[in-house]
Amino acid sequence: DVFATVKNDDDLIINTINLGKPLNSNKDDFAYYLDKKGFKGYISSNREGGKGDDDIYAFNRIPPFKVKGQIFDDANGLPLEGAKVSLMDGNGKEIAYFITKSDGYYEEYIDRDAHFSILGSKEKYSSVTKSFNTFNQENTKTVTVNLNINIVLKPIEDIVILADLDIIYFDLDQHYIRRDASFELNKVVTLMRKYPGMVIRLESHTDSRARDNYNLDLSQRRAKATNDYIVKNGINQNRIIAYEGFGETHLVNHCSNGVKCSEDEHQLNRRTEFIIIKMK
Repeated sequence: DVFATVKNDDDLIINTINLGKPLNSNKDDFAYYLDKKGFKGYISSNREGGKGDDDIYAFNRIPPFKVKGQIFDDANGLPLEGAKVSLMDGNGKEIAYFITKSDGYYEEYIDRDAHFSILGSKEKYSSVTKSFNTFNQENTKTVTVNLNINIVLKPIEDIVILADLDIIYFDLDQHYIRRDASFELNKVVTLMRKYPGMVIRLESHTDSRARDNYNLDLSQRRAKATNDYIVKNGINQNRIIAYEGFGETHLVNHCSNGVKCSEDEHQLNRRTEFIIIKMK
C-alpha cells in the first residue's frame, strides 16, 4: 500500500496515513509518483484488470477544496481583529474555528460535495452567518466567504445620557461653581444616583492668559471644586477615579499665548469636562 506523512509547522512528521482507494487495492501497490503541482501522478500495481503482471496507472488528483475569507467591521470597512470564525457542517456542528489577527483573514481545507456555513462573531458585535456548498466545483479549488459584522449599538437611553452631559465653565481667574455650572453638575449627580455603576473622571482647564504654572494650579482648583460639589451632593468619592487640572495645555481653539481673542472665545477654554469611565 501507499502511505503519506503529515508534518507540523516545524516540518516534523506527526502522523502517517493510508491513502486508501482507489490508489491502494488488495494487491501490491507501489512506486507512487506525483508531479510538482500535485495534480497528476502514476502508481504501479498488480491489481486485477491490468494488462500484465505489474502495470503503470496514471491518475489525476482532485485537489482539496479551500474556504477562505476576511472578517470586516461593517462600520468602517476595516479588517476585524479578534473575531471568532466558526466553520460548521451541514448539520450545524462546529468542525473548526479560528480567531482572526489584524488582517481579519481565515482559511481552511474542507470536503467537496458538502454543505457548510460560516459564523462570524465578536463581543459587542452582532453575529453574521453565511451558508455555502461545494457541489459541482470540479474545476474550482477555492470559495471565498467574506463577512461584514455590525456593531451592536448601546441602548438608546445610555446614548442620550452621554449626549446630555455638558461641559461646565468658569469665570476668569476663578474656580467657584457658577449658577449655570451647578445646573449641569446637578444633572451629573442625578445620573450617578440613577446608575450606581457609573464612574467618571474630571478634567479641568484654563485659558492661555496668566503664567503657565499659575494656570496649572488654577485648573487643579477648578477640578477639586467640581469634585467636591459632586461628593457634597451624596456621590461616593470612589466613583470619581480622578480629578486633574491641565492648565492651558488643552485649548479647544486658536487662543494661545499672544493671540487676540474675544472673551467668549477665551471662555470656551475655562472649563471642566466629564469623562465617563464605566456605565452600568
